[in-house]
Amino acid sequence: MKQASSKWSAARLATRAALLLCTLLAACSSHFETPQLLGRAALVNDAGRPRLWVMTRQEESRQVGVGSGGRTNSRRWRVDTYFHFDVTAFDPVAATPLWTQRLLTIGDPDARGKTTSFVIGSDVDARLLGQDGELVWLLIGEAPYALRATDGSIVVTAESLQQLNPSLKGVLPSEARFYGFDRGLVLTTADARQLVIRGAEHKAEPYAPPPALAVPQELKANGMPEIVPTVPYGEVPARHVTLRGQRLGLYTEKEAADAANDGWGRKLRWPYTVTNEGRLARRTFWTATVETTQRFDERFEHIAAHTPVSESPVFLNGRFAKDPASGNARVLDDPEGVLVWHSTRIDDAGRLALARLDAALQTRWRTELPLSESSTSNPLSIWWLPTHVVVVGTQQIEENGATKHVPHLVSIELASGDMRSVQIAK
Repeated sequence: MKQASSKWSAARLATRAALLLCTLLAACSSHFETPQLLGRAALVNDAGRPRLWVMTRQEESRQVGVGSGGRTNSRRWRVDTYFHFDVTAFDPVAATPLWTQRLLTIGDPDARGKTTSFVIGSDVDARLLGQDGELVWLLIGEAPYALRATDGSIVVTAESLQQLNPSLKGVLPSEARFYGFDRGLVLTTADARQLVIRGAEHKAEPYAPPPALAVPQELKANGMPEIVPTVPYGEVPARHVTLRGQRLGLYTEKEAADAANDGWGRKLRWPYTVTNEGRLARRTFWTATVETTQRFDERFEHIAAHTPVSESPVFLNGRFAKDPASGNARVLDDPEGVLVWHSTRIDDAGRLALARLDAALQTRWRTELPLSESSTSNPLSIWWLPTHVVVVGTQQIEENGATKHVPHLVSIELASGDMRSVQIAK
């Protein structure tokens, strides 16, 4: 079986030849579709500077003139289709593009004459895997690449990887599912060896997966095993936080009542079990009264009551911005407070907004983002930087009767709420 990378090398040569032919004959015209975002964006460390990388695939339809061209009616035209794979780096704070690198172009290497070329590459996906020192690993289809973090230039390809590691010749996996990342490129070869590529030498070494972390057994206060409720599928909103020693909930009236129905302390221990009214939820702040109770041989804390905070703001589908490490609401300092995600409307015209509140629940700023609400199939990607929160999401728009989801990078300054944004794929 031929490696896909060999096929793409031929396609790349064919593309260069086609470009040269177009230059010589001046007989080409092209139409480019809007680039498509591939995989999730990734934050890359470029010598201490954060850079947000995204991968895109763009379709080009190139009309090529064939024939002698001596007379107008003797000219014939062929349409060739190409798919270009690029990586673009953005300054995540300024929300501005820095550079773009063309990594691969896939087309029909046998296109010639008057026959329209075959469409090759439309179903090829790509994704960023991770960073190992100065290199960033990614996949295009089932072919691995390592790029230089400073400028995205190609350092390692499937071909060079096999040259550096003769034991890999002919046995690189032909399916993307056999690649992974763990401080380097992890792969399972066609002969079932698990290897990892790490370091500047790019040498393949045996890979031993890290041992699975033991999950501690939850125990009741009396020492008996506790049955832990299943975490809901999809995003689990953070709806409680502790500020100045006081536990606060961001709930609707129904949600607050359910959270306070906590005779055995399960709602306190596992807040995700509280009723979630979803996108229609009009949430405000409630003060929780936490008490300690003795039942039989068990002594535990539970939520005894929720009291509404007078004149506190109402947030449509409100939830706290979370600390990615813990999954809990993130508490800001200087001044102490929280960020609240919420919607501007419940319909398709609604946009995602972010508000900063201090410990007294006074709104310091509120910023509307050029993003639609997230979903399980269309999640937000969020990164915390020292002075900014950076978000990648999509904005739903209607264009020529069709619904489109346009990806944006948004940067919000934590101190002021000032926002900068840029459309990722244009």
